[in-house]
Amino acid sequence: MASKSPMVSLRIPEDHLMMLEQLVGFDGMRNRSDVIRHAVRLLLESGPSRAVGGTVKVDLGPDLTEKLDMFCQINGDTPETVTRYALRDHMNAVMDQGETLQTKMEQRLKNLHDKSRQNEDHTA
Repeated sequence: MASKSPMVSLRIPEDHLMMLEQLVGFDGMRNRSDVIRHAVRLLLESGPSRAVGGTVKVDLGPDLTEKLDMFCQINGDTPETVTRYALRDHMNAVMDQGETLQTKMEQRLKNLHDKSRQNEDHTA
């Protein structure tokens, strides 16, 4: 971070300010400015101009949120990284072993199309 960053003033609702204050001290964020810079960075990285990947918003609930926070503190991971790996592992576990996820999904999609064509041939 450059030491001579432009200063920007903004107005936010008081309840947002209180939630922002609660984030000070987490993940190396020392003050409100750190929290706001982090939030802006996340917004810009996940925005529509991003060429790679997509985003999904998931309500984890309080129990899983607490567990994810502890896990990240212990392992030094971000919630996004943990979620990305968990999703990939889940999708691989659901699909058959041995092939890559992409190959498995393409093969299953081809099988669905083949079955659809066979049904069309039988009804014609």
